[in-house]
Amino acid sequence: MMEVLVATLVAVGIVAMLEVGTAKAIRAVQLSASPLSGEAMDSFVYERSLLTPERDLYIVWAGLIAAGLLAGLAWSLGQGWLYALALLAWLAALGWDLWTWERAAASVKHVSWRRGWKHSTRQVPVSQVNEVHVVEKPGLGPLGLCYIALTLADGKAVKLPRTAALGGLGRVEDVANFIRLQMQQVQEMRERRANEKRRERARKEPKDPVERELRRKLVELRRAQGQKTETPT
Repeated sequence: MMEVLVATLVAVGIVAMLEVGTAKAIRAVQLSASPLSGEAMDSFVYERSLLTPERDLYIVWAGLIAAGLLAGLAWSLGQGWLYALALLAWLAALGWDLWTWERAAASVKHVSWRRGWKHSTRQVPVSQVNEVHVVEKPGLGPLGLCYIALTLADGKAVKLPRTAALGGLGRVEDVANFIRLQMQQVQEMRERRANEKRRERARKEPKDPVERELRRKLVELRRAQGQKTETPT
C-alpha cells in the first residue's frame, strides 16, 4: 500500500511538471505568432499559474491527480493499459488549462489581457489609464492571489487576470510599475505639447498693446492696397 502511495505522489509531481512545461511551450509558440499587444512588443507580462486558487484550475488539478494515480497504479501493479488512461487524463488537464488560460501584458502603448474559455483579448491604450493598483487577496496558507486593477479615464474599473501570489506577485508588480512609467511619459508628453502651444500663441500674439495696434493697422493698410490693385483703371 505504501509503495502505491509513494508511486502515486511521485507520478502526480511528474505529470504536473510535464503539464506546466508543455503548456508553457505551446503558449510561447502561440504568442510568438499572435502576441497580445498586436504589432507592439509585450514588454512585461504575467499569467495565471497552476497554483492560482480558481475554479477552472480545480479541473486541471483533478485531471493531473487522476493521471498520477493511474500512472502510479500502472507502475505498481504492472498493468500497462492504465498508462493509456493516465495519458488521456493528462491530455484532458492540459487541454482545459490551455483553453482557460489567462494572461496580461503591457507594451509601450497598450495594456492587453486574455481571460477565460472565450479566448477574448481586450486592449486599452495607456493614455486612457488613470490609476493602477496591485491587489492582493489572502488564501489558504501561501496560496493567495494577486492581480492588477485599472481605473480608466471614463471612470470604468478593469480587473486584469489573477495569478498566484506565490511566485507571481513580483511579475504583477513589474507589469504595474511599467504601466505607471508609460503613464508618466504620456503625461509629460501632454504637458510638453501644451507648453509648445502656449509658446506658439505667445509668439503670434504680442504682449505690447501698442505693437498689437500697429500690426492691426498694417494689416488694414495691406488689405486696402490690395483692393486698389484689383480696381480696374
